[in-house]
Amino acid sequence: MIARRAYPCIMTEPTRTLRAGEYLLAVQGLAMIRSCMSQPSLLRERLDDIRNIVDRFDEFPNSLELPVTEHDVEEGYARWARSYDGPNPAIEGEEPIMWELLAGIPPGNALDAACGTGRHAARLAELGHTVIGVDATEAMLDIARAKLPGADLRRGRLEALPVDDASVDVITCALALEHVPDLTPVFREFARVMRPGGQLVISDMHPVWKMLGGVAGFPTDDGSPGVPFVAGFTHQLGDYVRAFLGSGFTMRACIEPTVTESTLRLYPSFRTYPEATRQAFSGLPIIVIWHVTR
Repeated sequence: MIARRAYPCIMTEPTRTLRAGEYLLAVQGLAMIRSCMSQPSLLRERLDDIRNIVDRFDEFPNSLELPVTEHDVEEGYARWARSYDGPNPAIEGEEPIMWELLAGIPPGNALDAACGTGRHAARLAELGHTVIGVDATEAMLDIARAKLPGADLRRGRLEALPVDDASVDVITCALALEHVPDLTPVFREFARVMRPGGQLVISDMHPVWKMLGGVAGFPTDDGSPGVPFVAGFTHQLGDYVRAFLGSGFTMRACIEPTVTESTLRLYPSFRTYPEATRQAFSGLPIIVIWHVTR
């Protein structure tokens, strides 16, 4: 879950204050790393930007202090629930691809695992599936219940799904696995509840994005400057593959949407340093989407 707001900076403390100038310097540094060998002529411009930031570090906007607060999954998503559906660049990047994959799956019994606000559960129902939604956060389930009155929505965790063995044909799990420390128990649960021949469609934040400091950030409750975010873990693509194969799944597709120009314009750094922002983030994979079968 960018916004998920797009603050790809390194977070090493549960709570701290981030100065805007620190963030802008980090963007400049990433831009330089990505272009120093392939386009060294661009480095002078980045050095000029860095000097400008450092020389005016105690002036606005560089001096703006942004509280950075880490939340656990339940508290974070309870705070985020009302605004989660958008604008949310991560959803905008993954939803069309997820829905295209789901459109090719015959109707059956479907599970939307970590269903959140119910956006994929609602789409599955529109496609003719009988849907169960499971989520660990009651506030997210409340939003889903408003979208899907009378739907079978249950509270539960990915590692211990409140779903019968071999009872579903399709599983979706969107932008949630970054919050589990180990993928293996989750995929074993998916295998337990899925019938042979079933299909699983998953999205998550890409490990490259996570390794560059991307966080599941969300708007503050009162709209004030700040970066609240939900704690997460980085899973390499190989971690997914091992979890798939170890649980009896076969991969059909791996899709890696990249940062686009429209997404770049949502970054805080774009207003002040658009070219550095482009050089830092354009073309980087931001989401990974898997389609696997059992």
